[in-house]
Amino acid sequence: MDLNKPHDSLTLVEQQELAVRLARSKEYGSPRRVWVEDGHVFVEGHDGEIMSMMPDVAIKMGRMLEEAGTDSLINRVMDDSRKLAEPDHNLRDND
Repeated sequence: MDLNKPHDSLTLVEQQELAVRLARSKEYGSPRRVWVEDGHVFVEGHDGEIMSMMPDVAIKMGRMLEEAGTDSLINRVMDDSRKLAEPDHNLRDND
């Protein structure tokens, strides 16, 4: 499955596969610590699970996480701004 293409262009089978994969995802809290040892980057997750990766993977993942986090924050701010700009229909109904 090519997740780099727009989600609305995924086939029905790819959409179903993506839904199954997302349902299995787990929320990730703040890492407890990150360290380097023997040329590998180690991350201890909030749940105590430790994962390791090569330095180039850590750099790429860090950049991807930064970009996705920024996009998510911008989307949240935009959604909040839209909600504030929408007229309150309940006020008009009570007049």
